[in-house]
Order: sequence, then C-alpha cells, then structure tokens
Amino acid sequence: MRFFSVWPFRRTEIIPPDLAKVDAALIIRKARRLRFRVRRGAVADLAGAYVGARPGSGLAFAELRPYEPGDDVRHMDWNVTARQGRPYVRRFAEERALTVWLIVDVSASLRFGPEGRTKADRAVQSAALLATAAIQAGDRAGLALVSDRVEAELAPNGGPKQLARLVRSLVATPSKSRKTDLSVGLKGLARSRRRALVIVLSDFLTPEPAPLWKTVARRHDVIAVRLIEPREEALPRSGLVDLIDAELGTRRTVDLGSKRLRDAYAEAARTRSAEFRRWCGTCGVTGLDLSTVEDPLAPLIRFFTRRARRRGGP
Repeated sequence: MRFFSVWPFRRTEIIPPDLAKVDAALIIRKARRLRFRVRRGAVADLAGAYVGARPGSGLAFAELRPYEPGDDVRHMDWNVTARQGRPYVRRFAEERALTVWLIVDVSASLRFGPEGRTKADRAVQSAALLATAAIQAGDRAGLALVSDRVEAELAPNGGPKQLARLVRSLVATPSKSRKTDLSVGLKGLARSRRRALVIVLSDFLTPEPAPLWKTVARRHDVIAVRLIEPREEALPRSGLVDLIDAELGTRRTVDLGSKRLRDAYAEAARTRSAEFRRWCGTCGVTGLDLSTVEDPLAPLIRFFTRRARRRGGP
C-alpha cells in the first residue's frame, strides 16, 4: 500500500493526444462576454493587471475614492481624508499598454478528462479568453506552449491578427514531448526587464523550482492557474483498473474497491493542494484553482474582478 500513499496523481488513463478540441468562434464569443463583464475602466487585472489600475511610481492619477479594506494605505490622500472626515485613497493607472504572457502546459498529463473537458481543453479555453480580453483592452499578449521544451512561442503583440495567431497556435500546435518542465518557459522572463503579467496554466503535478519562480515574481506579476480534474481529488468506487502514467508510460493495476486506497489518495490530494498554496506563498505567486467541471469564464471573472477591487478598481 505504500505505493498509493505517495502516488503522484499523474497516473491516469491515456487520452488520445489531441491537444484540445475547441470551437474557436465559441471561444471568441465567450471572450467578448468576459471583456464586457470585466470593464476596461474597472480592471487593471485580467490575470494580474487589466486596465492598468496598478499603483506604483510613474503612473497617471486616475481618481479619488473612499478607502476600502485591502487598499494600499500608502495611497491615502490625507488632505481629503481630513476634510471629508473619512479615509480617501488615490487610484493610479498605467499610461502604457500592459504586456501579458500566457505560459500554457501542453504535456501529456493535461490530456486527462472526458472529451471536451480535459485539462488541456480548459487550459486552451482559459488562455484564449484571457488573450482576447487583453488584446481588446489595448494590451499586448504573447504565448508560450511548454512541455519539457518550448513547443511554440509568439512574441507579445496586439491587434486582431495577433489574437487570431494566438488562438490558432493554441488549438492547432501539436506537442512533440509528453513530459513537463515549466521552467523552460520562464527562463527568458527571469532576464526580462520590462514588467509583465505572467499567467501560467498547468496542473502543477510536479514540483517547481522555487528560486526561478521567485526571480520571475520579483520582476513580474505572476499567476499560477492550477487545472484540476475531479478524479485527481477523489477516486470513484470501482474494481480493478489498469492505469498508465501519461508522461512516463508506466502501468499499474489498482483496486478502486479498496477504501484504504481511496482514503490515501484523497489525503494525498489534500496534501498536494496545501503544498501548492504554500509554494505560491513562498514564491510570491498568486494561485488559482480551476476545475475542469466548470466553464472557465465565470471563475476567471470572479477571480480577476476581486483582484481589481483589491487593487483599487471600482
């Protein structure tokens, strides 16, 4: 039973290696909904920083508004506070377009899940939504598809042609490797001087090197989106099942009728979730869990709207 207590959760049925079957037109329609819900004047963060409501030096004054819990006290306007008898803060907006980098894991472990709702499907849909919202807000979006190598890369740019290239790369780029090493997509960003919003979409099943992520997070605003398939958190009660490690190809036969096995699996999943949160805190990265059960539009709106409000949006 020791094997199951440390089972790395990557061991699942092999899914046919289509990266993701996605209706691009449907994605664009949903992305437009996201753009309308997350208003340009309301968000400096669609994944970390939309519409540029990020406080900092060299930014343009945007508005004065009452203080809300979570606002940066360094931006209190003490003169107005004294006159009005309640606290007020200044909100600032970036004067130039933001650069958004989307790092998308295309390794074999992302292919797990029912057709149309694999982790790869949700990663592609989420990336397309975020890219569309960014570009239509006037920002520049770039893309890196990563396994244990960079499978494809698009330099950041804006405009409808860039969006079309980005969506086409997401839905049509085959992965040559089955393994995972997200660091290959981050090394260039660790050396980049231009601040960017970096959104990494992966299942984060393998440990990530904290020093590299810390370096990137010091230079950029980094969000780690962890894609979760429900069977990675709880096993169904069943009989003997043959499982294959999607990345290594190793096989195991397990008895899903064993309560001890199912309990150990669930406990390991809880431990992995807690370790992911600790790792995010250590590295200075914002973490977001995204279940494959739910269409990504609603959770993305909730997440980035909350972030915008914390950073001074309406």
